[in-house]
Amino acid sequence: MPKQGNTATEPRKLDLGPPGWACFEAQGLGRLWIAWVAEGLVVIRLDGERPEPAYLQRWLPDGVDPDALFEAPLPGIVRETLTRYFDGEDVDPATLPVRITGTRFQRKAWSALRDVTRGHVRTYAGLAKDIRAPRSMRAIGMAMGANPLPIVVPCHRVVGAGYELGGYSGGLERKRVLLELEGVKIQDGHVLPGQLDLPVT
Repeated sequence: MPKQGNTATEPRKLDLGPPGWACFEAQGLGRLWIAWVAEGLVVIRLDGERPEPAYLQRWLPDGVDPDALFEAPLPGIVRETLTRYFDGEDVDPATLPVRITGTRFQRKAWSALRDVTRGHVRTYAGLAKDIRAPRSMRAIGMAMGANPLPIVVPCHRVVGAGYELGGYSGGLERKRVLLELEGVKIQDGHVLPGQLDLPVT
């Protein structure tokens, strides 16, 4: 049965090749727009649309011009992992390589989030505790909202106190689809008891 988890997984260290972008048809979720550099994925858009250059520049490494991103075949390991994931196989997109920037706090929060494995969930309070900032639940929520790599940095696995689904920048229906794909049971907007040990407050 899915439960709260915090087991680290080692992201794959691969060269994804020259910077580029591609679209991917995610079964049950629709079209994703995905950009990458050699070190890893940099942006995933759930609406399937290419972001504005200013948004891309925020997340691209220094020296990479957003206008230099050209459409290319999705790197094989990314395509294979996402295809198997959305087909319901027991694979975890959080193991894919990422090249993610952001504030020190955001990077800590996102790194801890990538340790929450498929089929598991974590509360905002639990994630704050993981990064040794137990009073930072609001900041954790803001970091989740700013996440440029949904699914791969799996902010859909963060739920509110009281077993509530909480928010999701991609919309609660997408969050529900992703969690249920991973085996998490949901009823009336709540994760069913037995899957999550809520922290004592």
